[in-house]
Amino acid sequence: MTKSSQAVATAVNSVVASAVAESVLMLHGKPASDWDSTIFQLGFDSCKAVTATEIAERTLAQCQTALFDFLKGLNYVEFQYTRNQFIAGGVDSGKTANAAEQVWDKQIGGIVKSFGFERPKSETKDAKRKAEAEAKRRAEFEKLSDAELENKVDALTAEGTTKSRKEAARVSAELDKRNKPILDAEQVARKATVDKIVERVRELAKAKTSDADAILTQVALLLG
Repeated sequence: MTKSSQAVATAVNSVVASAVAESVLMLHGKPASDWDSTIFQLGFDSCKAVTATEIAERTLAQCQTALFDFLKGLNYVEFQYTRNQFIAGGVDSGKTANAAEQVWDKQIGGIVKSFGFERPKSETKDAKRKAEAEAKRRAEFEKLSDAELENKVDALTAEGTTKSRKEAARVSAELDKRNKPILDAEQVARKATVDKIVERVRELAKAKTSDADAILTQVALLLG
């Protein structure tokens, strides 16, 4: 018991003592002083619990806001993936899967109420199947580097079976997907270079000077 709490208890006890004069105050058949530590601990624990609850509610509200920011713009499959990972995190924290799912539902309900969030709607069966297959593909390949995928293709091709060749083609398709942005960028740069060359040739052709003709001749020789 701290000095301040002792002072409060002393003041209260003084008032009680004055009220009952010289008699001993009894609580549940025992002198009141026998219960002092129990009552004090109940007050201490109760106030501590309220403080912890206030902190927990603030943290929960912050998590709710962060979850809303993350969920904005996600489609149905992406939303479901996030839900599954959220529940997995809850299980890792010590809760059962069912309890973690209830926390998810509570957070989503709060987001709907506070922010007007609308849950993504389920897509058609075919679209859903394709999206799930794509999610599965990403999960399978995302941890592998390009070099590892290339080695996998080589190993599968070396096996020479129909099954391994089919699998090699699937892995190669993943490499193509990864390289597509690079290839597209190269294509854009290539087209820009060609357009620039064509424009320059047109300018030289219009110039009709010996210098221009000499450059056109060199270009023709380079191009074969």
